[in-house]
Amino acid sequence: HVYTVEQSVSNPNILYAGSATAGAWRTIDKGANWNLVTKDLALNGVYAIEIDFTNPDIIYISGNGGIYKSSDGGANWTVIGDAAFINLSPGISDMKLSPSNNLELFAASDEGLFKSIDGGNNFTQIMSGKFLEIEFHPNSTDTMYFVKQAGDSTLFYRSDDGGNTLINYTNGWPNPNSVGGGQKRTEIAVSPAAPNKIVALATGSANGGSGLYGIYISYDKGENWTFQCCGPQPAGVPSATNINMMGWQPSGLDDGGQ
Repeated sequence: HVYTVEQSVSNPNILYAGSATAGAWRTIDKGANWNLVTKDLALNGVYAIEIDFTNPDIIYISGNGGIYKSSDGGANWTVIGDAAFINLSPGISDMKLSPSNNLELFAASDEGLFKSIDGGNNFTQIMSGKFLEIEFHPNSTDTMYFVKQAGDSTLFYRSDDGGNTLINYTNGWPNPNSVGGGQKRTEIAVSPAAPNKIVALATGSANGGSGLYGIYISYDKGENWTFQCCGPQPAGVPSATNINMMGWQPSGLDDGGQ
């Protein structure tokens, strides 16, 4: 079970992978061969990885309720953060370095959204709550997107000032309260090919079905969202015209899954 794979910007031959039960792994030949880089750590689950864009030997991984940093490609590791941050024992779901400043590290966790301006030595909380994901606009380091879990729903936030202030945009975003059910997980993606477009993959349950809640698209940096797939409504009973892409069966006709 692989949680994440990240590729180095400065050396595309180098990738790191984080797993659910087998730690973090490194390849220097684009995946032909892999080496375990956490063999000396009492660490299983690695949910998030970030690679310094100036040096692929500087990496950050999540684990054991915190963040580990290595400056030598995973040979040695240090738990980072100030005492207050470490004492929170945050479960990290995502990490991102600012594309223009390799000392600015953002961390999404179950204890809030945090920012470091010194490479992870100290963290300041931007907002409390359970945060799931962080993405940067492809053409602007000041524009950032965040997904937060709130009860049985997820929320979308955008920042236009490099993560200092966040604005919640709701128009068209999944709203399980309006249809019943729940929607606790959403993944978002951006692309330089369409820099203002965001695609959101939402999972959950509604209208008698669970698994895929819906795919939503925004063309204006998240201010407005449109339900795109699948079927005419969020979730619903799986059918040939309302496939559940998060299920286990290739047909998409089974219920459940993530």
